[in-house]
Amino acid sequence: QSENQESGSDENEQASSDEEQSSASHTCTLSIECSTILNNMDSLKSSKKDFVPSDGWIMGPTEVEYTPGESVYDVLYRICKENKIQIDANYTPAYGAYYVKGINQLYEFDCGKNSGWMYSVNGEFPNYGASSYKPKDGDKIEWKYTCNLGSDVGNPYKDKK
Repeated sequence: QSENQESGSDENEQASSDEEQSSASHTCTLSIECSTILNNMDSLKSSKKDFVPSDGWIMGPTEVEYTPGESVYDVLYRICKENKIQIDANYTPAYGAYYVKGINQLYEFDCGKNSGWMYSVNGEFPNYGASSYKPKDGDKIEWKYTCNLGSDVGNPYKDKK
């Protein structure tokens, strides 16, 4: 009889730990920076100078929660809205993806013809859009403004010759 009670107890403990896991929060780290502009202020449109933070950080590394199924783009959009950081993106039906044009009033081409926003996850630059990448617990997601097709943020452009 006592063996049955013990195994019943184990089953209940297992069930409650499964429930805790499914309702546990999922977190990743998100940052948004444009420090490359600081070295290229002469190329920046004069009307945009006030939007460049003096240290280059629009949002420093911040632990944020995400819901499984959300994409890197979804997390960025939600966190920007929650923190009143301006964001502008276009949805491209052909790719089924969003393209981030601007964050904090800093847009592609504002600091030269090769400038715009890129993202990396754990130091790697995925070769597909942020709408397709689903974060995992502990991921370090960095949005970076490049002034030179990524070579200035650690993702050199590779010519496909």
